[in-house]
Amino acid sequence: MSLEVSAYSVSIGSRAIVEDMAFRAEPGGIVALLGPNGAGKSSVLKGFCGLRRARGRVRLDGEDLLSMTAAARARLVGYVAQDVTHLDVQMTVFELLLLAQSGGRRSWRAPPESLARAGEILELLGLSRFADRRPGALSGGERQMIALALALVRRPRLLLLDEPTSALDLANQLQMLSAVERYTREHGVVTLTVLHDLNLATRYAASSIILRNGAIHAAGPTRDVLTPGTMQDVYGVDCRFVDIPGTSFTALFPVAIAGAGSGETAA
Repeated sequence: MSLEVSAYSVSIGSRAIVEDMAFRAEPGGIVALLGPNGAGKSSVLKGFCGLRRARGRVRLDGEDLLSMTAAARARLVGYVAQDVTHLDVQMTVFELLLLAQSGGRRSWRAPPESLARAGEILELLGLSRFADRRPGALSGGERQMIALALALVRRPRLLLLDEPTSALDLANQLQMLSAVERYTREHGVVTLTVLHDLNLATRYAASSIILRNGAIHAAGPTRDVLTPGTMQDVYGVDCRFVDIPGTSFTALFPVAIAGAGSGETAA
């Protein structure tokens, strides 16, 4: 199973946000969508979900997402948005997970497999302690974790995450992306995530697609595309790349606005 995208464009009104994009994403490893603000990263995901007007071909294991009904697409795609305020509802987290598995149909008696699945996902994400809590009583970061649980509990074949770590502290960033990496690998799903923290990308993303002005600037294994030249061209900063002793991780540090010299640090 793979995601094949070709001649893909996304627009808001008459304004094109993403134009004539083409790439292929394989299952089993996280694919990061990277780039500066306004590059079109979130719009790529929203077009896949039907939340932005899109055209082209987006095939998941040969099935065209753009020609599907919203209901058919929802059965294949799990999407976690940046804004999770919609989770402020009068249901517990566990009840929401059961509802998500039922296709939105409330039932007084959930089947045993749905109960087990909800518990399994909460345990995977370290959220079991929130099972009987209402999302509205949780922090923004905790609601982001719940939103991920709601996406995973439905067993998506394509997982789309829009800046999933933006409201999380350091420990929960690692918890979330470690869980996503494991789930992606073990279940063979295609996972695309928008990230602004490039160090998280170098640690967790097997491959990356770097966008600039609505087009692909570079794509490939993350370590191959995140280079000093790319950082200058796309982000406008000079960076140092440092291998972390005793690990397989590489960290990058912005040290100056590109062309400004080492005396001017990046904001």
